[in-house]
Amino acid sequence: MNTSTTYIASKVLAGEAELVRQHSFTRWMSRDLMQAAGDFCRNLGLVPIYCECSSDHLTRYLFWRPPQGAVFEVRSGRTKEKFEEFDGVNREKTWRLLSLHINESDVYSAVWISPDHFETAKAFLLAHGIATAERRDA
Repeated sequence: MNTSTTYIASKVLAGEAELVRQHSFTRWMSRDLMQAAGDFCRNLGLVPIYCECSSDHLTRYLFWRPPQGAVFEVRSGRTKEKFEEFDGVNREKTWRLLSLHINESDVYSAVWISPDHFETAKAFLLAHGIATAERRDA
């Protein structure tokens, strides 16, 4: 992994979208509920577009129904090293880093998306008051 890469987490924006965002998140879930909730939503055609992990090891998601053909990778509750490993693999596939949350304990949660659907996903995030993550290479 390129050690000169800087990651800028998604920013939660203040304003009108704040109420929409707060009502759109799932409730905070423990690890044992996370998988079941993810599987249930996936069966409904929904995928996480943004996830957060708390310092109490709880996770919550913002789900959306992606356009046909969009391909994702969602990883939550990872160390920085594991996150960078996943990022390297997704870079090789030319997938874009869409969202990234880093909690106060340096736990990383990220979503990557195939490049042809990045702008659509970005618009959905912005409608919920969340700015996309950034990857900067020095």
